[in-house]
Amino acid sequence: MSRIKKAVDYINELLSSDSEKKQLLGKELKLQYAKWIETLNLQDFLAFAKLIQDNKNEIGAAQFFGKFRAYAFEEYLYRLLQTKISLPEHFQIFWGEKCLVWRKNGKDYAMEFDVAIGKKINGFIEPKIVFDAKVELDSARLKTALASFAILKHWNTKVKCLLVYVVKDVDSALLELAGHWVDGIFCLSLEKDETKTLLDYVSKCFSQF
Repeated sequence: MSRIKKAVDYINELLSSDSEKKQLLGKELKLQYAKWIETLNLQDFLAFAKLIQDNKNEIGAAQFFGKFRAYAFEEYLYRLLQTKISLPEHFQIFWGEKCLVWRKNGKDYAMEFDVAIGKKINGFIEPKIVFDAKVELDSARLKTALASFAILKHWNTKVKCLLVYVVKDVDSALLELAGHWVDGIFCLSLEKDETKTLLDYVSKCFSQF
């Protein structure tokens, strides 16, 4: 795993706090974290995410709370793929690493994607699939994801770009329009659990190997 700061680091910060309330919250989060990384059950992960949401004031600054929850969802997706997807030789699953999107006259430019499946060559990921993971998908986050996908696809037309979210807070028309630049959009929520559909799609991408 490459992501420098992970959910467990945020939990440890709460555990080391001078506040007794934060320490107790850290202990509860630690237990729930240990549970979902073991079971990879969506309901277990969403209970963990809800505990973060319900205690955002105790956790602190909006940026701290937001990244905590976002990185946790990325990790859930990463661990799910690691466990459920059988990859051909030389392919790996990467978390928070940079994919090459441009090279010219000896200059390179790379962009970080939440999760990617591909091969690492000369320090960069050459992806077959990239994933953008969003706990809450609103129009601003969707447009940011689309821009990243468009840049990557301009460089690598064969790459598959997938969007995975929990809560949708975006106009359905915009989400439908996004389908022109996104190869797959999947919801992982209790009301609409598309985990199996997502895993089947990813597996089929490697079925020819």
